[in-house]
Amino acid sequence: MNKQEQDTVQLLQKLGTFEKYCCIYADPPWSKNQKGKLGAIGHYDLMTLEQIQRMPIRALSHEDAMAWLWVPQGLIPEGLEVLKSWGYRYIDEMIWDKYYLGLGRYLRHTHETMLLGIRGKPELKFRAQPSLVRAPRQDHSHKPEEFFPIIERISHPPYLELFSRRRPTSACPEQWDVWGNEIASDLYIPGYPVPQYSAKAVLPEEAR
Repeated sequence: MNKQEQDTVQLLQKLGTFEKYCCIYADPPWSKNQKGKLGAIGHYDLMTLEQIQRMPIRALSHEDAMAWLWVPQGLIPEGLEVLKSWGYRYIDEMIWDKYYLGLGRYLRHTHETMLLGIRGKPELKFRAQPSLVRAPRQDHSHKPEEFFPIIERISHPPYLELFSRRRPTSACPEQWDVWGNEIASDLYIPGYPVPQYSAKAVLPEEAR
C-alpha cells in the first residue's frame, strides 16, 4: 500500500466509511464509445477507464462483499478490469432484456449486462434468482427499479449505489447510501468530489 492509499484509508476510517459496505451497485459513466452524436456524452459527464479504476472502492468495501456493475455491450473486458481494480473477482452476470432493438457495431443489442463480483466470502441471502430480467426502458441510462429488490434479496446491507441519479426505490431506503454528480451524496470519496452532499454525509474539513 503506497502513501496515497494509506492516507485514503486513514481518512475513510475517520469518516466512518472504511470497509463499510457489503454491497456496491454501480452504473459508471463510461467514456469509451460514448462521445458520438448518439453517445452518453450528450446526457452527463463521462469518466475514463482509469478514473473509474482508481476510485477507492476496495477501501469502502467490507471484507465480504458483492459488487453489481453495469457494463455497456462491447465493454465487458473493461468491466472485468474495473471489478479487479476495486478488489473483486468476477463470478457471474445478470441480463436486462429491454424489449427494444438498440444500437450496436456488429449486432443490434436488445439487452444490457450487469456483472457480479465478490470479495471474501459474502453470504448469499437467496439462491434461486433467475439471471434474466425483463423490464421496459425509461429515459436515457435509467436502469430498472426492478433491480433494487433483486439486489436486496441476494446481497446483505449496507448498500452503496455509485453514480446514482435518484434515490433508490427500496423497501428499506435507510440501508442505502448514494453517491453521484446528480444527487445529494451520502458520503465523501477522496479524490472524487461531487457538487452537493446530503445531511447524512460526514465530510473532511477541506470539503465543508
